[in-house]
This record gives sequence, C-alpha cells and structure tokens, in this order.
Amino acid sequence: MARWPLAVLLVCILAGILVVNTARAVNVYADYFVTLSARPLAMGGTGAALPQSAGVFYNPAALASIRQLTLLYNHSARHFPGSREGGLREWDQLDGDTEAIVVPLPLSTYAHGFTFSGEMGYDYRGHPEGGSLDYPREHYWGSEDYDALAASFGLPLSAGIALRRSLGRFTPADDDPDGVAWLRHGEGTQWGVLARVWPGLDYGHSELKLNYDWTVLDQPEEGRRALPAFGSKHLTERSGWALHPVGWLTLASDDVTERHIFDKHTDLGIGETVGLGRIHMGNEEILRTHRGGELSLGSLARLRWGDYDGHPTWGLGLNMGGLWLNYAEVEGLLPKIVGTGRGFENVHIYGAEAALW
Repeated sequence: MARWPLAVLLVCILAGILVVNTARAVNVYADYFVTLSARPLAMGGTGAALPQSAGVFYNPAALASIRQLTLLYNHSARHFPGSREGGLREWDQLDGDTEAIVVPLPLSTYAHGFTFSGEMGYDYRGHPEGGSLDYPREHYWGSEDYDALAASFGLPLSAGIALRRSLGRFTPADDDPDGVAWLRHGEGTQWGVLARVWPGLDYGHSELKLNYDWTVLDQPEEGRRALPAFGSKHLTERSGWALHPVGWLTLASDDVTERHIFDKHTDLGIGETVGLGRIHMGNEEILRTHRGGELSLGSLARLRWGDYDGHPTWGLGLNMGGLWLNYAEVEGLLPKIVGTGRGFENVHIYGAEAALW
C-alpha cells in the first residue's frame, strides 16, 4: 500500500517537468489539422516514437508493430454559440476529423489515413457581423489522404514510407480588404524509422516533403498587382523519444522543424499584407516542441497530459470492451490554427479506436 503514494508523487513530478511553456506567436498554417488525433494530441502532440494507428500522420514506421485490423476515428467538437442571425452554422469551431484503416499484411503493415471531404478546416461565415465572436468570417476547406507501408522483419528497427495528397481552398472574409481566395493542391512523400535503442527507450524520426501548387481564385483590389499561379514547399522533420520506465507509464517528446518556402517569394511580393499569410506565410522556419505522458490504470483507462508547443493538454482513454474511447483538449490552440481570435480558444477532439482481429 505504501508504494501508491510514492508512485503518484513520481507521476506528478514528471508531469511538472514535462509541462514547459515554449509558445511562439507564429501566424502560419502547418500540419495542425492532420495531427488532431485524440491520443497523441492529449500527450502534447507527440507521435514520432509511439507505435499506434495515428502514426500514419506522424511517422509511418510506427505502424509496423500493429498486427490487427484497426480502425481509427477522430472528431473535433463544436461549441461556438448559435444565434438567430447565424443559426447552427455558428457552432462550427473546427473541422479536424482524421480517420485511418490499418491492415496487417504477411510481411508488412498497410494503412490508409484520410479526412472526409471538407473535414479539414473551419467555416466562420455564419458568425455575426461586427466581429462579436472575435473570429474572421472566413472559410477554409480541405481534405488529406495518406497511403503508408511499414515493416520491421522481426528486428528492433522498423521503417515506413507514405504518399500524401492534400487539397485546400480558402475564402476570405467579406470585410477583409487584403484577403484573396485561393486553391492549393499538394502531393509529397514521408518516410520514417522507429528503433528500440535500449530496453524501455524508443527513438523515432520522420521527414516529410510536400510540393504545393497555388491558384489565386479572385483578382485583388484595383491598384494591386494580380498574383499568378505559383508553388511552395512544405518540409517537416520530426524526431522524438518514448520512455517506458515501468509498464504503466509512458513519457514522450517530439521536436519538430517545419520549413515553408515559396517559389520566387520576393519577385511575387507575397506576404501577410495580401491575405495569404493567414494560412501560409512561406519562407519561414518554425521549431515546435511537444512533451507528454500517459498513465495506464490497468486495462480499463488511461490518463494523458502534455504540452503542445506551449499549450497545455490533457486527455482520457476508456476501454469499452475492446473499443477505446479517447478525448483530448488543448488550451489556446484554436487562434493559432486560424491566425486570430481570443474567445473560444481551446481545441476539443473526441476519438475512437478498435482492433477488430
């Protein structure tokens, strides 16, 4: 009985060490949407070194150890207040729904990760005029899908590769004088490795390269130069550790470097002032830190906590006869995704995961 107070004290000390504020005010669209899976998000957005079905979005090598047909579903909660003017459309806080199907093969594991059509973005056009909710009356609509393959061949080292496709469309608010509507197509690859470097200690690394083609859908106001079609690159490196000091405790960390590069950025004069910066500034290097932990309460429940680049997170998992129901909350992340806003800041994600056979 005396061991329990000591274990609880150890967990509290470790949690305090992990929760470190490293926030940076960067107004840029990155990979927020496709990493909104409940379990890794509750653990501070860590996923590089954690074997799980959500690894299709973080590190494809993390899929190799999954040897059961597994279904993953995540749904973003909506809690803007409705009104007579805006109706139910005001409830849309965030579309961040991610899904995955993981299929074990004789020598490898295949996974298809995706969002349903349009379930990656937000739509605030139904908000009241005048900015009473402090969010722009704009719309971002997007979809993503991945095809990933991973294998370990019985070694303490697994490798994986994924093909990623992306589609996004942005419609600015009617009262945004600098906003322009655009359409963006992207395609690229991601590879990763996951290794057991010591008993109870895993290391994961992944690299992503996406090439985007942008098309401006409307003309700027009179007196401004028209913007032609152009391209950009999105490069992401994610490295992380997962420590399992005992069977019921996991501590994880990820360090992420993102690079956003516009072709001929200077010649086109693209920047925040023409509205593109709300979603993608380009020619930026961003460093993110993610820290988190998970405490297993037998086979029935799991408590999770972390720090998502300066935003505290927490979550819970409940086992309902083999179906894991997950919840995650991140403080203050919504304005960072949208680029502005002070009210209704927290992001809430519900999830479910089932290993069928």
